[in-house]
Amino acid sequence: MNQPAAASYRDPHRWVVFSVICLIYFFVYFHRVSTSVIVSDLLAAFNTNATALGFMSSVYFYIYALDQPIVGYLADRIGPRRVIAYWSMTAALGCFIFGLAPSIGWATLGRALIGFGVGGVYVPTVKALSQWFREKEFATMVGLLMSVGNFGAVVATTPLAWAAGTWGWRPTFFLIGGVTMGMAILMLAITRDSPQLKRPDARHDDAPDTPSPGLARNIVTIIASIQFWLVAAIFFGIYGTAVTLQGLWATPFLMVVLDVERILASKLNMLIPIGVIIGAPFFGWLPNRFSLNKAHTLSFITAVYTLCWLAIILVFDRLGVVGYATLFFVMGVVIGGFISTIWGIIRETTPAEFLGLTAGILNPAPFLGVAAFQVLTGNIIDKAGRVSELYSLSGFKSAFSVCLAGALVCLVLSFFIKGRAISGD
Repeated sequence: MNQPAAASYRDPHRWVVFSVICLIYFFVYFHRVSTSVIVSDLLAAFNTNATALGFMSSVYFYIYALDQPIVGYLADRIGPRRVIAYWSMTAALGCFIFGLAPSIGWATLGRALIGFGVGGVYVPTVKALSQWFREKEFATMVGLLMSVGNFGAVVATTPLAWAAGTWGWRPTFFLIGGVTMGMAILMLAITRDSPQLKRPDARHDDAPDTPSPGLARNIVTIIASIQFWLVAAIFFGIYGTAVTLQGLWATPFLMVVLDVERILASKLNMLIPIGVIIGAPFFGWLPNRFSLNKAHTLSFITAVYTLCWLAIILVFDRLGVVGYATLFFVMGVVIGGFISTIWGIIRETTPAEFLGLTAGILNPAPFLGVAAFQVLTGNIIDKAGRVSELYSLSGFKSAFSVCLAGALVCLVLSFFIKGRAISGD
């Protein structure tokens, strides 16, 4: 397996690159879950319903998913730095349009541009981490990145609810757009590409001297792998259900089931990203520290996640504030562990020279999962009808049963994950 050149993983500049990327990635996660705490504001501003709101929120994930092969290819070709910066500028434009939107249609356009823009961050970051850090450091760095990203998700709960209540949601998104543009300019101004970008054909001395396959052949090789489809399906189900809960329905669900105000509900929702902040680096470090099998770790994590959904369905009316606080925190820890562990498996089983392409082809799966589950659950909740300004508890229970089914399928599939190469079985 190719390792970063010694000049890269000993260069202090790698920490500058990582720090700036973390600042940008903070806003990726912020946007991913920001609609949850402003649901009532958006319903009032656009006089719309849950189905339309679910579509508006999900379009981010559709566009994000379609974006991934493009940015993966470009990360391999022109380097992560420029892709991250240019795409972040597009996200800033989307923030401005979203904040100015006079209708749900314009808000959807703004959300789509945000999704396209932030879609150019994670896959190039995976490529950058593979260039600047050693393979044994990779899962830990992904975990740290997830922690920073989920701090953005924390800010998208109670702090965003406070900002929306104090300044209004529109001025808040203008401010976010300005900061995002500033981060994109910072990326171009103070970071540089890894030395490996200048040596795209560099190999180990013991690597076979064979011609590099073309783009089409690489793509066919990747998607012909059984391991690829297993990872993609698990990503679709786990990430899709997790972000649907955290990013769209957790706050209004808690307001209904606990009969609490939005601020308290958003504080409980905030425990999911707090859990991710702890779980992602912990599970990135744990398998390497104790030589644990990452595939077995993945199955354990998926089992705990499934049990959390089962608890929501079976004892939703008996958990109380403390119960939901504990449950959401545990969900966050295992979601963070899932992301670190599965990307660790991907890094170990993918040749570094086309990791960007592999990540770009794979990464649509989780976001298509979010898009699908958000639209599906929104439709189910809509059919159950409203109770006052919010939706009925029976609607949430039916929608969450679909999420439980998705988690159960992923648990079964996780037992088939092995240490085989994604780039071919």
